[in-house]
Amino acid sequence: MSGYLASAGGMKHDESLWPLYARIYRDSQEAIMITDGHARIIQVNPSFSRITGYDESEVVGLTPSVLKSDCQSPDFYARMWAAIHLDGKWKGEIWNRRKNGEVYPQWLSISAVKDEAGQLQNYMAMFLDLSEYKSAASKLRLHAQVFSHASEGIMITDTSLKILSVNQAFTLVTGYTEEEACGHTPALLRSGRHGRDFYDRMWESLRGTGRWQGEIWNRRKGGELYPEFLTITTLRDEHGEVTNYIGMFKDITERKQSEDKLKYLAHYDTLTGLPNRTLLQEMLPDVMEGCRRKGERLGVLFIDLDRFKSVNDSLGHDAGDKVLRQMGERLKRAVRAEDVVSRLGGDEFIVVLRSLKRLEEALESARRITELMERPFDGADNEIYMTASIGISLYPDHGKDLESLMRHADLAMYEAKSLGTGAQVFNEGISSAFLRKLRLERELRFAAERGELQLVYQPQIGLVSGRLEGMESLLRWRHPELGMIPPSEFIPIAEETGLIREIGGWVLGEACRQLGEWDRESRTVPAVAVNLSGRQFMAPDLAETIRGIVREAGCDPRQLVLEITESFGITDMEPVIAVLRELKAAGFRIAIDDFGKGYSALGYLKQLPIDILKIDKSFLAELTTDPKSEALTRAIIQMAQGMELRVIAEGVETHAQMARLRELRCDIAQGYYIDRPMPAGELEAGYLAPAR
Repeated sequence: MSGYLASAGGMKHDESLWPLYARIYRDSQEAIMITDGHARIIQVNPSFSRITGYDESEVVGLTPSVLKSDCQSPDFYARMWAAIHLDGKWKGEIWNRRKNGEVYPQWLSISAVKDEAGQLQNYMAMFLDLSEYKSAASKLRLHAQVFSHASEGIMITDTSLKILSVNQAFTLVTGYTEEEACGHTPALLRSGRHGRDFYDRMWESLRGTGRWQGEIWNRRKGGELYPEFLTITTLRDEHGEVTNYIGMFKDITERKQSEDKLKYLAHYDTLTGLPNRTLLQEMLPDVMEGCRRKGERLGVLFIDLDRFKSVNDSLGHDAGDKVLRQMGERLKRAVRAEDVVSRLGGDEFIVVLRSLKRLEEALESARRITELMERPFDGADNEIYMTASIGISLYPDHGKDLESLMRHADLAMYEAKSLGTGAQVFNEGISSAFLRKLRLERELRFAAERGELQLVYQPQIGLVSGRLEGMESLLRWRHPELGMIPPSEFIPIAEETGLIREIGGWVLGEACRQLGEWDRESRTVPAVAVNLSGRQFMAPDLAETIRGIVREAGCDPRQLVLEITESFGITDMEPVIAVLRELKAAGFRIAIDDFGKGYSALGYLKQLPIDILKIDKSFLAELTTDPKSEALTRAIIQMAQGMELRVIAEGVETHAQMARLRELRCDIAQGYYIDRPMPAGELEAGYLAPAR
């Protein structure tokens, strides 16, 4: 028997240790499966059942294909078996399937086991299962194989802690062979990093529970310290007397390195190497408490690079990244060693000034930063000149926690940017309206990606047919803290900042996505109108952008009406007319919105390739009470129909208005009298029943 074990395990094993191998097999945290030479499962250990969900009785006699997930190709398995047949083993990552159907990854080790004559007897997958073999001899032999091939390092000691046996993984991790380790105590591996209390607690646990588990630092034969996850188990005989101790461990160096890397990524900005917001939030409470005890102030400088977006847009993100890295270095040079420079993200930086006595010290730091900004930045092939806006807040004057200080410094920075002063100290005189506008401007930039924007749809009804003729998509912003923001408040902000281009693209994409969904649900949608801003027409590739969005969504351009406002702020209409003609040729319908309150040059109506004219709601307000309003409305309808345009009256709020518009032969009506703007789901319930 011992000769067989020596052959199978690659080292000699005292037969008196075989019961210990059985214990190792049962206690191993790794799943073990052993098959015969035809790959039929013979046994699995408890960890196998815990991991896969299969009891032993369910898998014995089956092949490991019961676990197959179909995540690997046939070529994968062909290469695996080729390696096993050639080298007698295979290791690698594989995806398998639990009994409950869940697919999961595992690190798999397969070894071919041969007898003394070199004949194949078994396969061991990951670890070997020794729990239910027919004969004690075969079980003990398999236990010894598990001990030898386990991926965990294992050592067995007697009650005096002298090492009796170690496995191959022990040697691989520690560098000590079995001959070098046996006869010594585990103190051979002691790193010196743990004090007496650590080992006292370990032995207290072993005496009380028979088990200890935890992370420990040990030393390899070559002197290198390394971390391992160690489990020590006390073995007792049938009389309850301690006979041995088993230590099983894994080298967790890579895991520790990954944890350190993740910790770094969680606390530092990867581009500049500066502390990020998370680290700042962890550091500042202690710093502020120190200032409070000493009666000192703390300064927070919120720094934003002016026009940084234009650098990215014109020179590329590589140039922008280079500017940000240089900015971080300049900020560190501008302040003292004990101050903290961090990057929040984008082009925003925070500087925390410790132990200030006077406001002037913070202003002096801002001045040094401004001076450093006067030198050009190296943007690869270009010298780039940048300016920055700096907002300053002080602890405890402007807040007693980091968020308050950062918020007030942020507001001061926006005031500095709007006033062009370079730096500004927070003060309570900043108006609430200004603060709200600044906040909306800042947060509107991220509203779409945060899922705060949504489209609602207002039905348009034929005045003769009474049927749904179309709908207008209208943008809404539901802010998580401020609630519903009126379009009249945020659309002008979007126009001022140029965000309207991105938002307009999002609106068109969302409308197309919804159209596609309705089409898949067999809901008939006559048309959806989408508003275009004058700012969008400043983009030279507007027509191609719109076609691309619609093409990607798989929509029919004929289902879309593109609305432009009559007074949308562009004086040179020739390029606009060219773009509209291009869109018209692509199948889109064009509508003039708010007709009647814009430019007076009616000659443009002849040139614009429009299909629909929408009467401004200001005419409808007095339609039934003011003869002049009625006369103007009648004239607009007759003119449009003479030009073969469809006419939509928007802002219909009363039955009387509806009746008068019908008398005037207006085509379509839209307004709260018919229905309010509503989410897609409500519109479906009321107007878009699926076709049968």
